[in-house]
Amino acid sequence: MSMSGLWQPLSARQSGNQQWNERVSPALAAELREWIFRAGQDVDRSDLERVPVLLGLRQDWEPEPYDESDPPSWRDRRVRVSHALAHVVPDRALLDLVDAFLGLLPARSPERKATDPMSRFFAAMAAMKPDHRKILQQHLDDARLVYVISEDGCRLVRRTDPASELALRDASSALEQMPASGSAVDFLRSAWTAISGLHSDAPRAYSDAIKAVEAAAHSIVQPNNAKATLGTMLGELRSVPHRFTADIGQPGTAAGIEAVVAMMDVLWKGQTSRHGGQRPTVLETAAQARAAVHLATTLVTWFAAGVVQRQP
Repeated sequence: MSMSGLWQPLSARQSGNQQWNERVSPALAAELREWIFRAGQDVDRSDLERVPVLLGLRQDWEPEPYDESDPPSWRDRRVRVSHALAHVVPDRALLDLVDAFLGLLPARSPERKATDPMSRFFAAMAAMKPDHRKILQQHLDDARLVYVISEDGCRLVRRTDPASELALRDASSALEQMPASGSAVDFLRSAWTAISGLHSDAPRAYSDAIKAVEAAAHSIVQPNNAKATLGTMLGELRSVPHRFTADIGQPGTAAGIEAVVAMMDVLWKGQTSRHGGQRPTVLETAAQARAAVHLATTLVTWFAAGVVQRQP
């Protein structure tokens, strides 16, 4: 989801400095606990009782048994389990709990026009139920949290800026017009997903970013090498640079293809977890992986859109 279009405090509007919060504030924590309690009552009981195992909660999370003086609603185990989960989890784990609930809530049903009285009745009943995802998203927006609900409604992801969204759409569109792009679009989207999750997977994001470039560049740089990698492609580009052109930079010079080679080299050498060895493997950081995904998106777009070409 984009970072644009949300209300900003006056101070942020005046300074032009849009701030996003990484941590859950006390005010947001209170709202999330209430949301967990309410949303849990619409989760299937068997799924709800999986949550403590999914999150590795301590054994004493179990809700207190009800007695005869409790109101009827409190005797529903889902109500008591939701209440217990909402209050046993510390603030630092609230987003994990919310993320788990999103995956267990009933899927969004496509809107269909009711044609008979029974269908209209059930549609009316469904419309009366609270839209937990909409309520949660409002809380996240109000708190200016860096996380939002994913498009499929099943998890939390980091907000992306409009420029990044546009870059990914441009790359995907270009790849759709490139028959020999292989799995480039799948790897590129996987890289964005890996870096955007609540708990980002930086090594996977970086690895998939490289695979996306390899898939997009393969048919142009080394079409006859079935085992081509980004490393072998770099060797090809360096050994016979005159056979390639890049429609960037000053026309009639090698500046364009030199820029492409430099970008590919940075991406290739920046992957620290590619090989094992005697020394401990150093995993890529989230910041490094995020930069790699952005770099790969540009390279993929250039190869797919014909900016980089091989001369006959």
